[in-house]
Amino acid sequence: MNKKTRNRLLIGVAIVGLVWALYQPIQKAVWDLVSEMRIQELHPRIRNDVRKFLNEAEKKGIFLRVTDGVRTFTEQDELYAQGRTAPGDIVTNARGGESYHNYGLAVDVVPMVNGFPDYNTDWTPIAEIGKRLGFFWGGDFTSIDDKPHFQKSFGFSTSQLLAMVNNDQLKNGFVIV
Repeated sequence: MNKKTRNRLLIGVAIVGLVWALYQPIQKAVWDLVSEMRIQELHPRIRNDVRKFLNEAEKKGIFLRVTDGVRTFTEQDELYAQGRTAPGDIVTNARGGESYHNYGLAVDVVPMVNGFPDYNTDWTPIAEIGKRLGFFWGGDFTSIDDKPHFQKSFGFSTSQLLAMVNNDQLKNGFVIV
Protein backbone atom coordinates (compact mmCIF):
# COMPACT_ATOMS: atom_id res chain seq x y z
CA MET A 1 0.00 0.00 0.00
CA ASN A 2 1.44 3.33 -0.97
CA LYS A 3 1.64 6.30 1.36
CA LYS A 4 -1.25 8.22 -0.27
CA THR A 5 -3.63 5.22 -0.01
CA ARG A 6 -2.56 4.58 3.57
CA ASN A 7 -3.23 8.22 4.55
CA ARG A 8 -6.68 8.13 2.91
CA LEU A 9 -7.47 4.94 4.76
CA LEU A 10 -6.39 6.43 8.09
CA ILE A 11 -8.48 9.55 7.47
CA GLY A 12 -11.48 7.38 6.58
CA VAL A 13 -11.08 5.33 9.75
CA ALA A 14 -10.80 8.53 11.81
CA ILE A 15 -13.98 9.95 10.24
CA VAL A 16 -15.91 6.73 10.84
CA GLY A 17 -14.72 6.71 14.46
CA LEU A 18 -15.76 10.32 14.95
CA VAL A 19 -19.21 9.75 13.44
CA TRP A 20 -19.65 6.63 15.61
CA ALA A 21 -18.67 8.58 18.74
CA LEU A 22 -21.07 11.41 17.92
CA TYR A 23 -24.00 9.02 17.57
CA GLN A 24 -23.41 7.17 20.83
CA PRO A 25 -26.21 7.89 23.27
CA ILE A 26 -25.18 10.27 26.00
CA GLN A 27 -27.11 9.83 29.20
CA LYS A 28 -28.49 12.94 30.82
CA ALA A 29 -27.05 13.95 34.16
CA VAL A 30 -28.67 12.31 37.15
CA TRP A 31 -31.08 13.91 39.62
CA ASP A 32 -28.42 14.19 42.33
CA LEU A 33 -25.39 16.49 42.06
CA VAL A 34 -23.44 14.46 44.64
CA SER A 35 -23.89 11.32 42.53
CA GLU A 36 -23.04 13.13 39.30
CA MET A 37 -19.78 14.37 40.81
CA ARG A 38 -18.88 10.83 41.87
CA ILE A 39 -19.83 9.46 38.45
CA GLN A 40 -17.41 11.93 36.84
CA GLU A 41 -14.55 10.22 38.72
CA LEU A 42 -15.42 6.70 37.44
CA HIS A 43 -13.82 4.84 34.56
CA PRO A 44 -15.10 6.44 31.32
CA ARG A 45 -16.47 3.06 30.15
CA ILE A 46 -19.09 2.93 32.94
CA ARG A 47 -20.02 6.56 33.49
CA ASN A 48 -23.01 6.52 31.13
CA ASP A 49 -24.02 3.05 32.34
CA VAL A 50 -24.18 4.34 35.92
CA ARG A 51 -26.15 7.39 34.81
CA LYS A 52 -28.56 5.14 32.94
CA PHE A 53 -28.88 2.95 36.06
CA LEU A 54 -29.78 5.93 38.26
CA ASN A 55 -32.09 7.42 35.63
CA GLU A 56 -33.91 4.09 35.14
CA ALA A 57 -34.35 3.78 38.91
CA GLU A 58 -35.67 7.35 39.07
CA LYS A 59 -38.32 6.47 36.47
CA LYS A 60 -39.55 3.84 38.95
CA GLY A 61 -39.59 6.34 41.80
CA ILE A 62 -36.29 5.13 43.32
CA PHE A 63 -33.87 8.01 43.83
CA LEU A 64 -30.45 6.39 44.09
CA ARG A 65 -27.37 8.20 45.33
CA VAL A 66 -23.86 7.01 44.51
CA THR A 67 -22.26 6.78 47.94
CA ASP A 68 -18.94 5.42 46.76
CA GLY A 69 -17.19 5.15 43.42
CA VAL A 70 -13.45 5.24 42.92
CA ARG A 71 -11.33 4.25 45.91
CA THR A 72 -7.57 4.42 46.23
CA PHE A 73 -5.73 1.28 47.30
CA THR A 74 -5.07 3.00 50.65
CA GLU A 75 -8.77 3.76 51.17
CA GLN A 76 -9.56 0.14 50.29
CA ASP A 77 -7.00 -1.12 52.81
CA GLU A 78 -8.56 1.12 55.48
CA LEU A 79 -12.01 -0.36 54.75
CA TYR A 80 -10.53 -3.86 54.84
CA ALA A 81 -9.05 -3.15 58.28
CA GLN A 82 -12.50 -2.30 59.65
CA GLY A 83 -13.64 -5.04 62.00
CA ARG A 84 -10.21 -6.64 61.84
CA THR A 85 -7.52 -4.30 63.15
CA ALA A 86 -9.63 -1.13 63.25
CA PRO A 87 -12.95 -0.40 64.98
CA GLY A 88 -16.20 -1.12 63.16
CA ASP A 89 -17.90 -3.93 61.32
CA ILE A 90 -16.34 -5.88 58.46
CA VAL A 91 -17.63 -4.27 55.27
CA THR A 92 -15.37 -5.80 52.63
CA ASN A 93 -13.22 -8.83 51.95
CA ALA A 94 -11.16 -6.94 49.37
CA ARG A 95 -7.78 -5.37 50.10
CA GLY A 96 -6.28 -2.55 48.05
CA GLY A 97 -6.10 -3.65 44.41
CA GLU A 98 -8.68 -6.42 44.92
CA SER A 99 -11.81 -4.29 44.47
CA TYR A 100 -13.35 -3.05 41.24
CA HIS A 101 -13.74 0.29 43.07
CA ASN A 102 -9.95 0.63 42.80
CA TYR A 103 -10.26 0.79 39.00
CA GLY A 104 -13.34 3.01 38.81
CA LEU A 105 -15.47 0.06 37.70
CA ALA A 106 -17.83 -0.17 40.69
CA VAL A 107 -20.30 1.96 42.60
CA ASP A 108 -22.18 1.66 45.85
CA VAL A 109 -25.66 3.17 45.81
CA VAL A 110 -28.45 3.80 48.29
CA PRO A 111 -32.03 4.95 47.82
CA MET A 112 -32.67 8.40 49.25
CA VAL A 113 -36.02 8.77 51.01
CA ASN A 114 -37.05 12.21 52.24
CA GLY A 115 -33.42 13.33 51.99
CA PHE A 116 -32.00 10.41 53.98
CA PRO A 117 -30.29 7.17 52.88
CA ASP A 118 -32.43 4.04 53.31
CA TYR A 119 -30.22 0.95 53.54
CA ASN A 120 -33.14 -1.10 54.91
CA THR A 121 -34.87 -1.07 51.55
CA ASP A 122 -36.13 -3.79 49.27
CA TRP A 123 -33.09 -4.17 47.05
CA THR A 124 -34.86 -6.45 44.55
CA PRO A 125 -36.06 -3.77 42.09
CA ILE A 126 -32.70 -1.97 42.30
CA ALA A 127 -30.81 -5.21 41.65
CA GLU A 128 -33.10 -6.01 38.70
CA ILE A 129 -32.36 -2.65 37.07
CA GLY A 130 -28.61 -2.95 37.63
CA LYS A 131 -28.44 -6.53 36.34
CA ARG A 132 -30.54 -5.67 33.28
CA LEU A 133 -27.95 -3.00 32.48
CA GLY A 134 -25.09 -5.50 32.75
CA PHE A 135 -23.86 -4.83 36.27
CA PHE A 136 -22.88 -7.60 38.66
CA TRP A 137 -24.73 -7.09 41.95
CA GLY A 138 -22.96 -7.36 45.30
CA GLY A 139 -26.04 -9.02 46.75
CA ASP A 140 -25.02 -12.08 44.71
CA PHE A 141 -21.56 -12.30 46.31
CA THR A 142 -21.06 -15.58 48.16
CA SER A 143 -18.46 -14.35 50.65
CA ILE A 144 -20.17 -11.15 51.85
CA ASP A 145 -23.59 -9.53 51.44
CA ASP A 146 -23.01 -6.17 49.74
CA LYS A 147 -26.40 -5.12 48.37
CA PRO A 148 -25.42 -1.49 47.60
CA HIS A 149 -22.54 -2.67 45.33
CA PHE A 150 -22.68 -2.84 41.51
CA GLN A 151 -19.68 -3.48 39.25
CA LYS A 152 -18.67 -4.14 35.67
CA SER A 153 -15.59 -6.27 35.09
CA PHE A 154 -15.47 -6.25 31.27
CA GLY A 155 -14.21 -9.83 31.61
CA PHE A 156 -11.18 -8.90 33.73
CA SER A 157 -10.39 -10.14 37.22
CA THR A 158 -9.00 -7.69 39.74
CA SER A 159 -5.68 -9.56 39.47
CA GLN A 160 -5.60 -8.83 35.75
CA LEU A 161 -6.53 -5.19 36.34
CA LEU A 162 -3.76 -4.87 38.93
CA ALA A 163 -1.27 -6.33 36.44
CA MET A 164 -2.40 -3.69 33.92
CA VAL A 165 -1.73 -0.96 36.48
CA ASN A 166 1.68 -2.45 37.31
CA ASN A 167 2.52 -2.67 33.59
CA ASP A 168 1.33 0.91 32.99
CA GLN A 169 -1.45 -0.22 30.63
CA LEU A 170 -3.39 2.95 31.30
CA LYS A 171 -5.12 5.62 29.29
CA ASN A 172 -5.87 8.92 31.04
CA GLY A 173 -5.19 7.23 34.39
CA PHE A 174 -7.58 4.30 33.87
CA VAL A 175 -6.91 0.67 32.96
CA ILE A 176 -7.61 -0.12 29.32
CA VAL A 177 -10.75 -2.28 29.26
